[in-house]
Amino acid sequence: MLLIYLLKKSARCDYVFDLIFRHEIGLSYRITADLNEFESHPGEKINYSNSRNASEFFIKSSSLLFEDHITAQEIEVVEKHQAKVFFANEGDDLGFDIFSAVFYMVSRYEEYLPFIADDFGRFKASDSLAFKNDFLQKPVVGIWINIFKEILLKEFPSLKTKPSEFDAIFTYDIDVAYKYTGRNPARIIGGSLKDLVKFKFRNIINRSRTLLKQQRDPWDVYGGLKESILKHKLNTIFFFLLSDRTKHDSNLDYRNPLMKSLIKEVGTFSEIGIHPSFYSSDFPEKISIEKGRLEEMSVEKIIKSRQHFLRYSLPDTYNSLLEAGIMEDYSMGFPESPGFRAGTCKPFYFYDLKNEKITGLRIFPVTCMDATFVYYSKKSPEKALVQILALLKEIKKVGGIFIPIFHNDHLGENEKWKMVHDKIIMQVKSYLKKLNG
Repeated sequence: MLLIYLLKKSARCDYVFDLIFRHEIGLSYRITADLNEFESHPGEKINYSNSRNASEFFIKSSSLLFEDHITAQEIEVVEKHQAKVFFANEGDDLGFDIFSAVFYMVSRYEEYLPFIADDFGRFKASDSLAFKNDFLQKPVVGIWINIFKEILLKEFPSLKTKPSEFDAIFTYDIDVAYKYTGRNPARIIGGSLKDLVKFKFRNIINRSRTLLKQQRDPWDVYGGLKESILKHKLNTIFFFLLSDRTKHDSNLDYRNPLMKSLIKEVGTFSEIGIHPSFYSSDFPEKISIEKGRLEEMSVEKIIKSRQHFLRYSLPDTYNSLLEAGIMEDYSMGFPESPGFRAGTCKPFYFYDLKNEKITGLRIFPVTCMDATFVYYSKKSPEKALVQILALLKEIKKVGGIFIPIFHNDHLGENEKWKMVHDKIIMQVKSYLKKLNG
């Protein structure tokens, strides 16, 4: 068992040591603040303090993990071990304080500091440390941990570590289940009049043909997805928006029998989760209400969630999810940029920085979203595919989990986005086949 010496113990240290040693590297460890015990320990040991004691493995500690408040940090990003790092040190055995760096990224420390929000009240990718220092497209936490593991094994060859294994979870946000089907007469007439005014005659024709059951609804992609999911044995989650109708939530009425039928059908071939509405981060009681609707329709307990518009505030929204019985969240990604918002592509437990406590909510970071390329960067599906495959390759290197977000409307109405979806599946399957021999 690895022994770690600290000048004093802290909840932040407990959290980041568990993340790195237990969950990532697969090592058992024990902490001590007793220098005599540390010096007499005959096995592998790490000194995480402000000064080297003897010939032990030494990582010079910053103050971050021993503080109990939130304050702006002076951070300089530098190159070490052919990677971008911060909290750099001289004279220790790693060259930077990996524990503080990982904690800063994974706790989303910078998002607790004052910031200028976007139009929807969200922390902007362009304000992040990763974006400003050009490492948003790199899973730096995984890179750092792999560097640390390699150096640690050179120092302590007898340590037994676990390998990191690549995987993928394909996720689908069902903001609006159907384009034309399931609308009440007022919405059908209103939609037709809007299309007429805008000279969208093709929409008028398609609406009529769909309602007359002469063609499938353009956003009804569920049969094709079912076939693909079962054929390739994919891990998938469909997130359903079941809110009351608002300016930003234009889903089908959750009481429509079509919604219950669709949810029960999707539940036969995929996991499902709730997609809490736009205003759920302002009125957290909505999370439980909307989750209850999904549980009633699906007749199963719902523990997975993703915020609509990826809109949330820390730590309040995550604590509200926990109170509602959610155990896994899939909102950790920037809506306007693909990459690694928390610097990692592996699940981790949410640390409530405001209340200084480890929680039971597991965060599954998302890698990319079709809507990012469609509405924000306005990249073609072909260019988006190149960027997504590059991110996928980075995830494979560190043995992380690739989690893309797709929407049924993009897959249904844009043949090129369906091509992107299918090519990504084939690349993922290729990686998994190589790993499994």
